[in-house]
Amino acid sequence: MKIASWNVNSIRVRMEHLLGFLKNDGIDVALIQETKCIDEAFPKEFFEDEGYNVAIFGQKTYNGVAIMSKYPLEEVIKWNTPITDNQTEARYIEALVNNGHTVASVYVPNGVDPLSPQYEYKLNFLDKLGKHIKKHDEKFIIGGDFNIALTDEDVYAPDVWEGKICCTNKEREALNLIISECGLTDFMRKKYCNNEKIYSWWNYRANGFKRDLGLRLDYLFTTNDVNIIDTYISKEVREMARPSDHAPVVIELKD
Repeated sequence: MKIASWNVNSIRVRMEHLLGFLKNDGIDVALIQETKCIDEAFPKEFFEDEGYNVAIFGQKTYNGVAIMSKYPLEEVIKWNTPITDNQTEARYIEALVNNGHTVASVYVPNGVDPLSPQYEYKLNFLDKLGKHIKKHDEKFIIGGDFNIALTDEDVYAPDVWEGKICCTNKEREALNLIISECGLTDFMRKKYCNNEKIYSWWNYRANGFKRDLGLRLDYLFTTNDVNIIDTYISKEVREMARPSDHAPVVIELKD
């Protein structure tokens, strides 16, 4: 079984990109972020016609997450995250896949700047996320755009990015705490040497992708009882016309 996580940066712009990727890579479960549309505008039938069950949690213009699965989806949970008393953001959805795995798609706030209120919102979001994940103790898989480069090996120029958003110590510590306390594994880093650069996001500006000026912001974390046999980042999708600035992350599980 193949599971992918991808920040598509607008589902309606990237429908053909996503469908082509799902078919070409034989993806069974896709965890999607930044759909950028309300539920009623999500092109659900487009993917259902290809045999996918779809669970969506949308928001107009911003955020939005979804799960697409060749297997039936049950026990869907949608997690509203409050910004103010009268505004929430659609950033988390999970479901039980009927083969026994619980999967979740998450879009962690960017944080904007370490001195901004959005930064504290990001740290609070991560704290709440960790407490929620602790409720799952077996066959749990969470994928998403975490907006954090965990180590300097996940950054093309650590000296340039030091202290900047996505690379601050507090963000890294918060995500590492989730990984350790929830018993999660970063199989991508286990597969590659610790000193090997791995990226999943490249800036649209300054020919970032062609120059390989990237960050690894996208992850698929699993509990230890998930039997993973391979993982990769599908850079080919990033080479397409009008691409998302993120590339899909994929894990393959033993059936």
